[in-house]
Amino acid sequence: MVYALSLAVFCTSWAFYGSVGSAATEGWSYLPVYLGPMIALLILAPVLRKMLLISQQQNTTSIADFIAARYGKSQGLAALVSGIALLVVLPYIALQLDALTTSFNTIVHGAYSQPQTEVTLAGWTDTGLLVAIAMAAFSIAFGTRHVNPRESHQGIIRAIAFESIVKLSAFLIVGAVVTFGMFGGVHNLFAQARNVPAFHALFDQPLLTPRFVTVLILSVAATLCLPRQFHVGVVENTETRDLNTARWLFPLYLFLMSLFVVPLAAAGLTVFGVNTVDPDRFVIALPMHAGMHWLTLVAYIGGVSAATSMVIMATVTLSTMICNEIVVPLALRLPGVQFGHRQDLSRALLRTRRILIVVILILAWAFYRMFATSQTLAGIGLLSLSGVVLFVPPMIGGIFIRRITRRGAISGLLAGLALWLYTLVVPIMVTQGWLPGGWMTGGPFGIGWLAPQALFGTHFGDTLTHGVFWTLTGEIAVMASVSLNTSITLIERAQAVAFVDLGMRRQPRSTADVRPPAIRVGELEVLLQRFLGPQAARAALNEYAGHHDRQLLSNQIVDASLLQFAEQRLAGVVGSASARLMLASGLRQRDLALEDMVRLLDRTADAVQFNRNVLQAALENIDQGISVVDQDLRLVAWNTRYLELFEYPPGMVRTGRHIADLIRFNAMRGECGPGPVEEHVRKRLEHLREGKPHRFERHRRNNTVLQMTGNPMPGGGFVTTFNDITEFKRNEAALTRMNEELEARVAKRTEELSRANEGLRRENQQRAEAQRAALEARREAERANLSKTRFLAAASHDLLQPLNAARLFAAGAEQGNANAQSTALQQIQMSLEAAQALLEPLLDISKIDAGAWDVKYQAFPLSRILEPLTREFEVLARNAGLVLHAVPSNAWVRSDPNLLRRILQNFLSNAVRYTETGRVLIGVRRRADHVRVEVWDTGPGITDDQLGSIFEEFQRGTSSHASGERGLGLGLSLADRMARLLGHDIQVNSKPGYGTVFRIHIERVAPETPAAEPSAAKPVASQPIHRALCVDDDNASLDALVGLLERWDIDCMTAPPEDAEAILGDESFDIAIFDYDLGEDSANGLTLIEGLGEQFDDTRFILVTANRSQDIIARVEAMNVGLVYKPIGPEKLREAIRRPVRGGEIEAV
Repeated sequence: MVYALSLAVFCTSWAFYGSVGSAATEGWSYLPVYLGPMIALLILAPVLRKMLLISQQQNTTSIADFIAARYGKSQGLAALVSGIALLVVLPYIALQLDALTTSFNTIVHGAYSQPQTEVTLAGWTDTGLLVAIAMAAFSIAFGTRHVNPRESHQGIIRAIAFESIVKLSAFLIVGAVVTFGMFGGVHNLFAQARNVPAFHALFDQPLLTPRFVTVLILSVAATLCLPRQFHVGVVENTETRDLNTARWLFPLYLFLMSLFVVPLAAAGLTVFGVNTVDPDRFVIALPMHAGMHWLTLVAYIGGVSAATSMVIMATVTLSTMICNEIVVPLALRLPGVQFGHRQDLSRALLRTRRILIVVILILAWAFYRMFATSQTLAGIGLLSLSGVVLFVPPMIGGIFIRRITRRGAISGLLAGLALWLYTLVVPIMVTQGWLPGGWMTGGPFGIGWLAPQALFGTHFGDTLTHGVFWTLTGEIAVMASVSLNTSITLIERAQAVAFVDLGMRRQPRSTADVRPPAIRVGELEVLLQRFLGPQAARAALNEYAGHHDRQLLSNQIVDASLLQFAEQRLAGVVGSASARLMLASGLRQRDLALEDMVRLLDRTADAVQFNRNVLQAALENIDQGISVVDQDLRLVAWNTRYLELFEYPPGMVRTGRHIADLIRFNAMRGECGPGPVEEHVRKRLEHLREGKPHRFERHRRNNTVLQMTGNPMPGGGFVTTFNDITEFKRNEAALTRMNEELEARVAKRTEELSRANEGLRRENQQRAEAQRAALEARREAERANLSKTRFLAAASHDLLQPLNAARLFAAGAEQGNANAQSTALQQIQMSLEAAQALLEPLLDISKIDAGAWDVKYQAFPLSRILEPLTREFEVLARNAGLVLHAVPSNAWVRSDPNLLRRILQNFLSNAVRYTETGRVLIGVRRRADHVRVEVWDTGPGITDDQLGSIFEEFQRGTSSHASGERGLGLGLSLADRMARLLGHDIQVNSKPGYGTVFRIHIERVAPETPAAEPSAAKPVASQPIHRALCVDDDNASLDALVGLLERWDIDCMTAPPEDAEAILGDESFDIAIFDYDLGEDSANGLTLIEGLGEQFDDTRFILVTANRSQDIIARVEAMNVGLVYKPIGPEKLREAIRRPVRGGEIEAV
């Protein structure tokens, strides 16, 4: 995908701005520029694929290097191609400077219809020079960071791919907004454009004109031979299969890029007419005319992306070619210039290329200042495209025709260059006034048939077609004639075979088809010795003789069977095709022809490459990491496992990298242990240079262990394997421990008996442990079941006892007089209150055990809890004949104040209940990070056997004071659960006959400044209650509730749930009491209140429920609704009715 998008560097500012201008002035003339690359990718893909394979095989770095490599690696030809490339590409770079400068000045001035004027920036008035300097900075920053063997710049390629997306998106956005936003669609746009005579005349012209065909040919040639396109498409290609994606993606990109060219041209002619605005500015002028500043910015960004990517890639490519093919060869020829083999030339090369980039852009700026003002963008672009055609004959012909020679290629290029300058550049110079104007009509010196645009009296109706025709014709004719009349050198012939025969090599005939002219066994043995070695050759012949039961003598004539055997043995070394070729040549008693020699070398190289691939595949399938360095300690081979073990960054490990760089990288990450990094590098390099085998283990930072084994290679170099032996070391440690244990046992008994007894002992122990565990689990289950049974029995007994008493009192009241009935009713009330007192802690315990209790931690002073508790229990203690003493404290703690209050309340309640005489003390002890609240009493105390069960349910004390009051046995159980829920520890110490102390540990925090109470939270005075509405689906509950309220002189009215809203609308009520559960057919009471509360602000609502979920509490608090939990007692209901309302602060009763 990145490769295909990088090819879009072909679409420069000409495609972004100039194609619209070309369509607005010349109609369909822009179209072949897009069709050419499509044809090249779709039809000429085999040619491009062959170029890719040749470039990878020859390791070429530019188009100049490619062409020079084909013709015997000619340095002069490379320099000539580089010079022509500079001459051809300079106008194209000037085109980008012109586009960037024009668009910038247009936006800054905001006047697209006026002639271009320069913008003054920091004292500079030449915007083009500033743009050139900026482009030079970008090119140097992104294109000359390092020297790469194949001049690959993957970072630039990714940047160009991204810019390709930017410029395509920008062009599509501008085209879509102008077409559909400004004109309401394509149909409306062209309907208005038909009224413009210029537009109608443009697109009524014939399509296939000579100029159209010429531009199409130039576009195809540019796709293959334009220096930047060659670099992006061939040099930067790393995977040949990427071409398959590019074949459909790049044509699609070009189609989208050309989609709005005609609509934008039509819109520009419709809005601006003819000769009022430069058509090359239509893309920016249309958004500016519509006042769409954002769209103008999008158009400008797209143009900048198109021009920047081209300039960077073109300057980097040209600087590389000129540096490699001109500057460096000239420097080497200068006297006194010598380069040692150890000298690092990368910095010098980078400096040279950076200087060349600056020089190239200055030359382009100079060209822009001299020529661009008189040429349109399209004209400058076509001038460069026409020059690129010079590279087509030597490059395309060179990969298909062997007979083209170096001299022929150079002569053809010079001839074509001269014709290109004369037919296409000279007319521009005449236009500039640098040459006599009579040359255009009468020719130089009055020779009419030498007129630049009518050479030899030819007329094509188009100057571009005329120039391209004579350029190509002259170049091909000279190249062919010189090649046919010059001899081809050895290196040229070898390179011609390598280029032309790539992918279509011929197989020589089998030796079975060759009639040997009396070759003898001794001669065949000499031939075999050259490739197999003397010993292997003799062993092979002895093997043949043994299999065929015959004796081979040196002067014996070789037969066909022995020849085939020799061919098979040679094929194992150099391949079957090369083996046939060598034997056939040897049998004919002649030397190898050059073509056969080249093929032999190629096939031998293929065999070597195949063996290397097999070796690499074998390395990749080995679990160990492997690295191989040569005698200069530079990396030559490795496998993926090696990269995985050391987690090297991408691109760090490459062929030719010095091993010291990798050692230093690992040492800096701590892989080599403590100590100076350079010391680690020095020690390891000395070890490698000594060439001694070694093996050692390295314990790495990630707790893994690597075993490194190094062995020298014959002839120099070192192979090191890296094996992760972490698991092995763990097993080894485990085995060591096992051996130590076995040795201890063997010291007492024999090894066999010890193992048997130990195994039996362990088995018996495991069985015993399993049995004990099973028995303990069973006992635990029985205890839990028994505890559950006791709990249910106790709860049932304690709950049924008051209910049974209430039923007996009710039965007695039916038969008694008025006094007896009054007494019975009081007893019933007390029984129900006792049942309620039992149910509430049971519900709390159930809620805590179910994990449904919402703990609300906060920081608060302990005095907020202790002072109210002290006042409350002072009265109870005084009534019981006790003295309650409280030690005040200003400590702050973090806890849930409600839960903590209930825990302390339980401690005080038990202390008062079970203390007959003496006093009760509550106080606080401070520790480092917590406080300890203690409650002391002088009661009977708790025996040691009772301490373990006091926190169980329904465990009551055995003694109480004179009042005889006993608890329910749930208080401490509930307090223990609450403390565990809060994360607080409870401690109990007791001495029978002296008293008991309960302690709870709480986290201590720093005091906080109390926030001011908001005014909305002040209590609102309670209002007298005269009328009440009761809503419930249970008539019995309604009757009981109404009877109670009417005894309090409250006028009551009842209503089913469905009639509540209507009655509230007709009547006025002070309060409305809703039951939560209103049956399956109705919504719950809280939902009804939510719907009614906003309509009836004067009515206070109270909710009655047995559901104690936090969701209901939160909703009630948010609505300022009273909440009463069932079972309802008269006092609880009276408190809920009379309690003043607090904004946002509702308590349940």
